[in-house]
Amino acid sequence: MNDFYSIQTQTGWRHALESFANWCDPPAGRLVLDVGCGPGLFIQLLRQRGCFAWGVDLDEDELRQIQPYPLCAVADAQFLPFPAQTFQMLTASNLLFFIGDPVAVLCEMARLTLPGGQVCLLNPSERMSLESAESLVQQRGLQGIARRSLLDWARRAENHQRWNEVEMEALYSKAGLMLLETTLKVGPGLARFTRGLKPA
Repeated sequence: MNDFYSIQTQTGWRHALESFANWCDPPAGRLVLDVGCGPGLFIQLLRQRGCFAWGVDLDEDELRQIQPYPLCAVADAQFLPFPAQTFQMLTASNLLFFIGDPVAVLCEMARLTLPGGQVCLLNPSERMSLESAESLVQQRGLQGIARRSLLDWARRAENHQRWNEVEMEALYSKAGLMLLETTLKVGPGLARFTRGLKPA
């Protein structure tokens, strides 16, 4: 197993993804696509809820860890290999903040969303920084891979993008989506969960 799989399964990241799955709360039977799914823990969580969950990622080696593998595809998030209006929900965890053109990716996710469907995102919030992550590490006594993964997330967030509620609303609007809800999670609010609707 690679290091990313270990991070997803052996650190607080698993709890964050479980919290995100509960917050997204797709009913059983929904067709869901997770974009940038990595080794697929979030897909597994969705399937446990009775959803028909697919995943896409650029790294085929990550996808090979997912069972059943045929329900995944190697793809660029800006060019997803599915017809328009296919899924009732699309999700992405810690993907958009890395992307140079997040609007393009969100527009592509919106393209695949059925009218009345939702696009749910997990990204670092405006509160995420190396200083705030260090504080959480000390508070929780994190060590080893748990400490490294949280601090690495903070460094990447500082070097890329973090969004507040107003900025997320503008991002969704540019993709033709209506922001429904956003909330802060992970310690003092280092992550932002957002939910947007594709108008009918």
